[in-house]
Amino acid sequence: MSETLWNEKLDFLKAIRTGWCNADYIEFLVEKVWKINKPVNILDFGCGFGYVGLLLLPILPKGSTYTGIDFSEILLTEAENIFDGSGYSTRFIKANLSEYRPIEMYDIVISQAVLRHIPGAKDILEKMIQSVVKDGLVICMEGDLEIEKAGQYFEGFDYTELDIPRLHRKMFKKELSDGGRDYRFGIKIPVLMQQLGLRDVGVRMNDCVKFINPFGDKDEHEKKYNAIVKAWGWDEKISNHEKLNLINTFIQRGLSEEEAGKFVDGQIKISNYAREHKDSAFIIQAPCILISYGRK
Repeated sequence: MSETLWNEKLDFLKAIRTGWCNADYIEFLVEKVWKINKPVNILDFGCGFGYVGLLLLPILPKGSTYTGIDFSEILLTEAENIFDGSGYSTRFIKANLSEYRPIEMYDIVISQAVLRHIPGAKDILEKMIQSVVKDGLVICMEGDLEIEKAGQYFEGFDYTELDIPRLHRKMFKKELSDGGRDYRFGIKIPVLMQQLGLRDVGVRMNDCVKFINPFGDKDEHEKKYNAIVKAWGWDEKISNHEKLNLINTFIQRGLSEEEAGKFVDGQIKISNYAREHKDSAFIIQAPCILISYGRK
């Protein structure tokens, strides 16, 4: 994916990471699973606006540092602005992960929702391993599209009849066969970690489930609802012109004309339902993000 594309994704990235995890669970991983009890230097592959740094630095031992790599100038500038005056030791490097060559060594090398978006992601995982010190930790927080799409529920609306998971699967299989991304890379990471020589390989799962509850706290509902509809583009109506462009896009990605029309109609139905039932609809997303880790 191009730098230009990700330069336009800041709002999407912030929206989709709203409510991404429960902080107490990440703290549990740091203290009880990874047993990080002294300052560490972290390298974040594909850091975006620095979300992982925001997540980890407040709960890591004092003196820990955070370095992020990304190829989007806009995302890196946002990260620098976010951490300016924070008191944390941070550094950001502009580089394409496919071309990046490890130079320094770090105690922890981490990626979050990055590898499944990169063709040849195994090579990136190898670079992560090369960038960590002996006994250092490699961590990948990555979704699996099959699990993610199965974990959606809209109360009062039969999402399953839209056949979206099957159509997603067909498109991503074609992309992989054409040398593109591996949409199931997240679930393969533990095996690859073991094969690439890491030890003590383990897998956990992000315990957070996004629950859009219109009858709960009003401010919380507004925040979560706005984030989820913004992240998935459900906040705007699709014009006929946009619909035709989308159908053509999905045909190019491997769907038949009939399937592409069905896929777009399904997205429109979800979007309309989410907007029209904002004050009454329960929406649940259980993405079941896999958190794989191992030591060098």
